[in-house]
Parts: sequence; structure tokens; C-alpha cells
Amino acid sequence: MIFGVPLEIRTHEHRVGAVPSVVHELVGLGHQVLVEAKAGERSGHSDADYAAAGATIVPSPEKLYSQAEAILKVRGPIPVEYDLIRPDHILFGFFRFFNRPEKTLALLGRGCTCYAYEMFKTRDNRRPLLDIDCRISGQVAVQQGSTYLMTPHGGRGVLLGRIPFGDPLNVTILGLSVAGISAAEFAAQNGARINIIDHDETRFEEAASHLPEDVRLLKFSPETLQEMLPRTDLLISTLQEVEDLSPVVLSKAEVGLMPPGSVLVDLAADFGGSVETSNPTSPDNPTFVVENVIHYCVRSLPSMVAATASEALSNALLPYLIRFCEAGFVETLRANEELATGLVFFEGWVTHEKLAETLGVKYVDFRESGE
Repeated sequence: MIFGVPLEIRTHEHRVGAVPSVVHELVGLGHQVLVEAKAGERSGHSDADYAAAGATIVPSPEKLYSQAEAILKVRGPIPVEYDLIRPDHILFGFFRFFNRPEKTLALLGRGCTCYAYEMFKTRDNRRPLLDIDCRISGQVAVQQGSTYLMTPHGGRGVLLGRIPFGDPLNVTILGLSVAGISAAEFAAQNGARINIIDHDETRFEEAASHLPEDVRLLKFSPETLQEMLPRTDLLISTLQEVEDLSPVVLSKAEVGLMPPGSVLVDLAADFGGSVETSNPTSPDNPTFVVENVIHYCVRSLPSMVAATASEALSNALLPYLIRFCEAGFVETLRANEELATGLVFFEGWVTHEKLAETLGVKYVDFRESGE
């Protein structure tokens, strides 16, 4: 196969679709890898690094897309990239199809094949590639939230850390998700007092095995929110839906229960928001204040740590790329039901049943489409 690694041009997306070590592995298997000039700079990898790994550096996206068969992206393409996409292209990346129907239909019109990292799901309902992003998001949420709790940012002036005779930071996390557990572990390691609130008590026992003993698990209810929100310094909502818009679980009135100068981080702000007062923001203007609470709703937090996030995603992806290379992309998916869950478009057809229903288009079983 001929792989292409383009420069991500989406605003504030600093990651790269494959790091040099992955390129080295693919080239070692006899495949060609094209890397657009400067594609890895913001993730700490120079063109020279890629060339040393065996890549061919190409000067423009036009050159890359015209020669490559499989495009390794981080985020789905934006409209200015659509004209570069051919029907024979296989695009890999995070697409977030459900909350952008117009863009989804436009991309579908290109007739290409799309493999969505967020859709790939194992039999035990893990999402191995999305989970990487979620783990990073949870930890960055704690870091950024604690930054805006500092006095110069208008925060309460409380510290994430272990200080003798000082009260610990009170962190409330909505959702026993991968991001929620990651945020809880990270905050607890840094001395915070953690409460996690979730609807599903059946998950408490399993989650407790991954969490420090002093993390409290509480059933989601109006009474629980009434009790916990007035004593919360940092609230992190990790309730995201992959195959739908996120549910709104916290009202404006409930946000108003939080102390003045506290911070709210909504990881679902780009997917409809799980808090009534949320609106997506960017690193250029990351916060706004509602009900005297600082809201931090920046999209795609893993991009803020581009080197770490690119390395982690690339290494998690590599074993699957190797399987595609060894047996062929279509052949591998037809033989492996788990891997096939990531296939959303196949040669211009929607192969994800719920997405087809959402878009109002025909669903096609890709296993039958080639027969």
C-alpha cells in the first residue's frame, strides 16, 4: 500500500496521523509512506526524522493525495480538503460524523472509504483508539481546570497539590467514562478529593478496582447534585456520546449552585454539550463565565499535548495497520467483526446502520457490497 500522512490544517489541530516510528514499521513491511512537508513539526518530528524512517517527503497536499491510497489523518477532512479525495481513497481518523450531518453527507459524496477510530469497538464495548484520546482528555481537563482556578484567572485561588495544613481541591466528575476515570486517577495522584457521579450503579464495583480507595462513587440524582455542587472547586463532565449528541445532564440552575470562581470543564461541549451553559471554545479564547462559574469548553484537548497524543495514538494504531497490510484492508475487515465496526463509509456507501438512519440514506452491509 501507499500511505499518506498529511499536514493537519484544521484550526488548533497540532497532532500528526503517524509518527516516524510507525513510518519505519510500515516501510519495513515493504509499503511506501508519503509525508507532507512539516506534517510532524508541531508534534516534535521534523521532515528529516521522517526521511530517516524511510518516508518520502512531498511538498503539498495535492501531491500527497494524488499518489497515496490510504490517508492517515487525526481528524476528518475539512471542506477545503474534499476536492483532494478520490473514490479509491481509504481515510483513517476521528470523524465525529453524528454531530456534523452536512459535512458528513458532503464527504460521503466523494465516494471514498472512511475508517473512524472512534467507532472501532471490541466485543466488551471498549473503544481502543478513542480511549487513548479520552484518557488524555481527562488528564488535560484536570490540568487546565486547575490553571483557571488560580487567582489571576478569576478563580477561587485553590491549588491542585498536597500542601501541609491546606484543604485539598474538591473535584466532582460526572461520568464513569474512560475520561472520567483518567481524570480521577490524575487528580487523586495530585492530592485532590474526588467524587464521581454516575447514573449506573452497576458500574461502581468494576470502576472501584481502577481507582484510589478514597475516591467516592455516587449515584446521579438531584439530591446528590444539591449536596456536592456547592462544595465543588472543579467540575469535569465527561459524558460524551459517540453515536449521538451528548445528553444535557446539568441545568443552568444547578451550575449556579457551584461556588463563585469555581471551574467547569465540559468534555462534550463540541458534541452538543452535557451542561446547559456550555458552548465550545478554542485555545485563543478558552473560557467564559456563567453564574459566576468559569467555563472551560475547549475542543479536542489531546491536541494541546500534540507530541504525547500523536505518539500514543500512532502506537495504538500500528498493530491494526499491520494487520491491514498483511491480509489486505477489505479482507481483514470481512474476517474480523471487531475491526469492521470502525468502517463507516465503504466506496461511497454508509456501512454504519445507525448513521445511515440518522442521515436518512441507505445502509449497506459492506460484506455483501463486494459480492
